Amino acid sequence: MTRIILIRHATADGHETADPSLSATGQQEATLLAARLRGSRAGHILHGPRRRAGQTASVLGNQLGCPVQQTDFLEDRTPHPSPERMSDYPSHRRSFLDKTPVEERDINGDTIAAAWRQLTELSTDRVLVAITHTFVVGSFVGHALGSPADAWLRLPIANASITEIQPRPHGEWAVVCVSDTGHLSV
Repeated sequence: MTRIILIRHATADGHETADPSLSATGQQEATLLAARLRGSRAGHILHGPRRRAGQTASVLGNQLGCPVQQTDFLEDRTPHPSPERMSDYPSHRRSFLDKTPVEERDINGDTIAAAWRQLTELSTDRVLVAITHTFVVGSFVGHALGSPADAWLRLPIANASITEIQPRPHGEWAVVCVSDTGHLSV
């Protein structure tokens, strides 16, 4: 059965601009996450190029016995409207968007949309785990549901959380869960 399990990386030790490693808490979260996914029948783990995503993937790969592969399409990005699409976002979000580092801006979410297409093409007839970042996970959920451009801003995605998406018989995607952290309360 096709399933996409989206994971936000475990907790990092330091500010994201320095590409930090996982913290001790993050290592523990990744271990708990792997235990939770043991029965998932995950066949492959993809992760973005940032250290915290790679280390989360490594823990999962080792404990689940799955191949792990880095891919640039799961890089940390923030959808950012072009000037002509700024009205797609509420005015109270504009100051937040203006603070987005230029190198992280994904104009109109075009790169994330392409990444979503790549991910769905790779997921055919298998369980695929993709480890990435909060705004990417939220954007993927928005694409799956055909949500408005700013939907990702309203989806809080916790560290080491599970978001699961499955296709339905007629081609649409269904979101099974978003930001599930039940495994972290053990």
